[in-house]
Amino acid sequence: MSNWKERIVYQIWPRSFYDSNGDGIGDLRGVIQKLEHIQSLGADLIWLSPVYSSPNHDFGYDISDYTSINPEFGTMEDFDELVLEAEKRGIGIIMDLVPNHTSDRHPWFQSALSDKNSEYRSYYFFREGVNGREPNNWLSFFGGSAWTGDELSGEYYLTSFTPHQCDLNWENPKVRREIYGVMKFWLERGVKGFRIDVINAIAKAPGLPDKDPHKRGLRFPAELTLNREPVHDYIQEMHREVLSKYDCFTVGEGVLAGTEDVIKFTRQGRNELMMMFQFDLHNLGCGPLGKFDFRKLYRWTVPEFKSVVDRWQLRIQEGGGWLGNYLSNHDQPRHVSRFGNDSEYRRECAKAFCLLNLTLRGTPFLYQGEECGMTNSVFDRADWRDYEAINDYKVLQSMMHLPAFLAERVINKMTRDHARTPVHWNSNKNAGFTSSEPWIKLNPNYRDVNIEDDLKRNDSIVKFYRKVIAFRKSNPVLTYGIYTPVNPEHKKVISYIRDDGNDRMLIVINLTDKQAKIDFSGMQVSNATILLGTHGKRPLLERMSLLPYEGRVYRLSRR
Repeated sequence: MSNWKERIVYQIWPRSFYDSNGDGIGDLRGVIQKLEHIQSLGADLIWLSPVYSSPNHDFGYDISDYTSINPEFGTMEDFDELVLEAEKRGIGIIMDLVPNHTSDRHPWFQSALSDKNSEYRSYYFFREGVNGREPNNWLSFFGGSAWTGDELSGEYYLTSFTPHQCDLNWENPKVRREIYGVMKFWLERGVKGFRIDVINAIAKAPGLPDKDPHKRGLRFPAELTLNREPVHDYIQEMHREVLSKYDCFTVGEGVLAGTEDVIKFTRQGRNELMMMFQFDLHNLGCGPLGKFDFRKLYRWTVPEFKSVVDRWQLRIQEGGGWLGNYLSNHDQPRHVSRFGNDSEYRRECAKAFCLLNLTLRGTPFLYQGEECGMTNSVFDRADWRDYEAINDYKVLQSMMHLPAFLAERVINKMTRDHARTPVHWNSNKNAGFTSSEPWIKLNPNYRDVNIEDDLKRNDSIVKFYRKVIAFRKSNPVLTYGIYTPVNPEHKKVISYIRDDGNDRMLIVINLTDKQAKIDFSGMQVSNATILLGTHGKRPLLERMSLLPYEGRVYRLSRR
């Protein structure tokens, strides 16, 4: 795909985007009806979260048929129309490819389950138990054992996420050919590429050994299942067999991947992926076991936030890799709530983070609803819909001995349900998302936070997104320029220069809800030109103050 680094990607989680038929669930025709909105933002690609047939234990990431559409979302004809209508507007569709596991309802697994001699048995990891227990001590991503028992054979099968998502054995060349066939199927239908789910998890350690065998209890097997060397062989084969033969955009989800891992996955010339996501920002304030590990009490500082940004920007730049930059997606709480002040300064920090995401080195990814500053919601336990939340509520009590009321507070802090409440299109009934009862509780603030009303305001967040996206597209330095931190020790303000040899810009953003003073003495500021600001255009001074969540972009003189 030519100029792929310049693309702006808008992620749609279809179930909560727009409901066209009044059943309370978003659908493909709903996406079609809202294409003009996405076009108006300036997005070039839509990352469409899974719309395949699925029993929805993990809302589409448990796939029962890779080449059919879940009837809740519509038909294959609807999908084809979406691809066509998006293309008319200059927008390509990226599918969400899930190569690590299938649903336990997938025909491959059903055959494997029904007959120990089935050829599909080797598509998965079936193992005998050890001393009446699971084959090893691996902890799943969602809590509890990573193994599920097969009552018919008395064996166990590997399920690294939910017990309904059965890990595929990528050592089997037939599995790899099946996945490559799926990719070709969708590329032939006109999709422009793939976001590839947990791609760095498809190679497991030979023999599936225990993690820390001398320690008691379940252990998370990170180095035994993530970023292992064979995964690069598999992706290079995928590139030879599929990606090299199409004009194809790729981004990998590299869960717990470090900077060196991402460089290996994305450095040009290795023939693997175009870009990957990093998770370190979203793990700020979390314990080593992830977002429901509350032992750090979710406390983090702006210097810590900046350190993560700077480290990733600088190391990936030095190593020749490429990042997909994002602040919200379907797996994370809303970033206005996670990193900002979503009450007093919601509008200001929405714009500040927009400016940050769209001026960093890497390809920007936006998530539905962030363009009007959507926030985390308010949930009771009965409102949860996500398997991860429901299961980890139990795990926090059983493994970490947390009282039920505290476990509920931890889940409500970080649940994926925050990102999955319906998009607020207007202030009408059900936020204009559906004419009936939504599948999940609406965020009650939709009457004040919605796209239609925001567009009527002089300080519109939606219009600011449009402006910054257009600004990025018209200034190549923001795509190709070198990233250099400025004042990296400042406790409130992140500032950096983007320089491509022709153009030189300084970005300055206050990441707090307090006024911030910053000193640029020693820099040539007299000839700087203000180009863009969250609070209007104000000159660059050697010593100046920024309002809470104020951000500015300046062009610096090269003399």
